Parts: sequence; structure tokens; C-alpha cells
Amino acid sequence: MSALNGFIKVFYDFGNWLSKMIYLQILWLIFTILGLGLFGVIPATVAVTTVISKWFQEGYDAPVFQIFLHTYKKQFLRSNGLGIVLIVIGIFLYIDLNISKQVIQSAFLHSLLLFIVLLYTVVLLYFFPVFARYQLKYFQYFKQSFFIAFSRPFETVAMMLCILLLYYLFVYLPVLTFFLGVSLTIFPITWFAHRAFIQLEEKKMN
Repeated sequence: MSALNGFIKVFYDFGNWLSKMIYLQILWLIFTILGLGLFGVIPATVAVTTVISKWFQEGYDAPVFQIFLHTYKKQFLRSNGLGIVLIVIGIFLYIDLNISKQVIQSAFLHSLLLFIVLLYTVVLLYFFPVFARYQLKYFQYFKQSFFIAFSRPFETVAMMLCILLLYYLFVYLPVLTFFLGVSLTIFPITWFAHRAFIQLEEKKMN
């Protein structure tokens, strides 16, 4: 009987988690549209990350909508300012990679650009969890993201593997992209980032 109760509890907890993940995805879509797409996507992503981060700190009873709305409104301008910097850098690197591959065709230059793209990617992975957890000066978010990414290589590699696995999952089950694409992608990133934060903060205290 206890085994059955345990199974029911696990099933209930999973259903509760899944419903909240889908709810987060819906909120992300709505508030991205409300922000006219380009100006809504960054603060909406920050809000999703903040909610998930709160789950790891306070449990899954943390109020989803209240945290999401408060974060979205409070961080709208600041997150957009930093997000635009990330988007511009990403576009610049994408253009450079294409020019390097199709025009310059230098193996050394292309390898160097790929390395820079790798650095950009790991900073991007940590940026939203760092933004959700810490109150820093403007460009210190990039510096802190870079520092944590290379201080905790296990968590960084684990994030990348999760992104790769989710990419193939969404390719084979594209319907999941609409219902869980953003929230399910952010969840493992935030979990591993949270793990990295705790380890570094405990090390700093000792």
C-alpha cells in the first residue's frame, strides 16, 4: 500500500511540475507578445528563469504568476538593455562566421571565431540565472557569468549536454516546442547554475 501511495505521490508531483512548466511557457508567450516580441522576449525569459530559480530556493509552492509579473515589470528596461548587447554580439559573431567560412576561408581564423562563439555561448547560458540571482552593476553580469562558467566546468558541460538532448527531443517531437520549449530548456540550465552558485558561495564562505 505504501508503494502505491509513493507511486501516486510521484505521479502527482510530476503532474504538478508539468502543469507549472506549461503555465510558465504560456506566460512567456503572452508577455513576449505584449512586449512586441523583440522587447518582450528578454524580460519574459528573465521572469521564467527567476520563477524556476525560486523553485530551487523555496520549493514549488512559490507563486508563479506573482513572481513572473513582478520580475517582468521590474527588470523590463534593464534586461532589455543587457539583452540587446547579447543579441548584437550574437548577430556580429554569426555574420563573422559566415564571412570566415565562405569568403576568407582561413582555418586559423575560423577556429579562433569558433572559440569566441564557445565563450559567448557559455556566458549566454549563465547570464539569465546570474541575472535572476544577483544584483550587480550593468556589465558585471557578463563578467560573473564568464567567471562561474569556467569555475564550474562540470555544470557548464552538463548544461550544454542538456541543450543538445533537448534539441533532438524538440526535433523529433516539435509539438513540445510550443508547450514546453522555453520553460523546459531553462529548467536544467537554472538547476545546474543553481548548483554552481551554491558550491561557489559555500567555498567563498569557507
